[in-house]
Amino acid sequence: MESPFRITVFDKTFDRKGILGNPLSQSYTVRFNAVGTGEFEVSATDPMLGFLYESGARVRVTYKGAHLMSGPVLHPSGDFNADGVVRFQVEDDYRILVNTLAWVSPAGPLTPTELTSTVPQSWAQAWLPGGGSDAGADGTTQGQFGYYLWPDGSAASGGVLVSTAEAAIKNVITRNVVTRLGRPVTVAADLARGGDARAAGVLPLVRFSPVDEVVAPLLAWSGLGLRLTHDGVAATITADVFVPTVHPQILTVQSGIIQAGVWEKENATATRIVVGGPGEDVARAFWGVNSLPLETEFGDVVEVFRDATGANLQWPSTLADLFHVAKYFLLRSEVSAGAKTAFTSYLNAAANKGLGEGAPKSGLSLTLSETESFFYGPGGYREGDIITAQSNGVNFTDRITECELSESVSAGVTVRPRVGGRADDPDTIFADAINRLSRAQRRLSTDK
Repeated sequence: MESPFRITVFDKTFDRKGILGNPLSQSYTVRFNAVGTGEFEVSATDPMLGFLYESGARVRVTYKGAHLMSGPVLHPSGDFNADGVVRFQVEDDYRILVNTLAWVSPAGPLTPTELTSTVPQSWAQAWLPGGGSDAGADGTTQGQFGYYLWPDGSAASGGVLVSTAEAAIKNVITRNVVTRLGRPVTVAADLARGGDARAAGVLPLVRFSPVDEVVAPLLAWSGLGLRLTHDGVAATITADVFVPTVHPQILTVQSGIIQAGVWEKENATATRIVVGGPGEDVARAFWGVNSLPLETEFGDVVEVFRDATGANLQWPSTLADLFHVAKYFLLRSEVSAGAKTAFTSYLNAAANKGLGEGAPKSGLSLTLSETESFFYGPGGYREGDIITAQSNGVNFTDRITECELSESVSAGVTVRPRVGGRADDPDTIFADAINRLSRAQRRLSTDK
């Protein structure tokens, strides 16, 4: 039987070198809004080895004629004997977002080049939300904002307005990956999908976090998917969002699709966030954000405290230090509207992040099999799609988070989708805890 997989080899400039005709085995795990990985083995005498050994070599993998994964080949290993095998790892092009930092000012220098307080060269990695009107004396940071200023349509942002989730995702990728670093990435046209992230207060704070971490809350809030793909023709990687498919078919054990599985639900662990902003003791600024719909749904109130002390309060230079009291910042008529908006946006972002972490959770952990009506690939399901499974007459809806596809001489072609993940899954809880600690440590480092 002809293999449904096809591996095309390219060099680092996207020059096509040929087809890998006879891999001994191959396995790929495609993930929704995350880096996919893969591995393939070839004979030590394979004619394509010379190209695969080249620095920067890439592959594009298709499955049943549709794009599955594209990215560089990494970490080759093999045997010394002549009839041995050589193994290659593959990382999906989504890795570009993991390996790129989102700068506070992508167009600005890291180090100031001037002392004139009204020019961007002096701000370096900062912004003046008021477009220069709040600037203090030369050589001071008066009025400067230390996080990325999402374009709000003002003169300071060149008249550009970023509101929707798709616009925000593509803006941060364009400014950091394409414009700043000049990576071979083409960002597809903005179709304004995903809802108004600005109005919802979910535009994230950006201060040298990896781009994938910046776009993650926007993707989670909007439900959009994001892929970086090479089409095998152009010398570029296309970054575009997509709307996952919701499958109407109800999966059951009786249908033969569900082989085994468990389900789990967890109520909200946070419905109200009290944000502790900057300031000490009685001068500290506090901010509250409540989710009334959650409290109505569950008939419960769960208050959680979150620290958010990294805001740089932009006090006007005309106001004496005695009156620099954080809790009165929003009441001061001397403080500009732009500075107040920047401060409340910072507090709202911290609160919404806390609500997101404490949102109700439900998960399925299923072992699925392919049938004529349920299969991976063109006309079937893909990672990110939403499916509904039924157990004892109760429906549970969740997302296909990843799918492992493999082929070997002994096992043939196998496809293993993973649906969601139980809320109490110890492996997931442990991994999430490590990720949160890592992100928290990074924020501590970059907020200084």
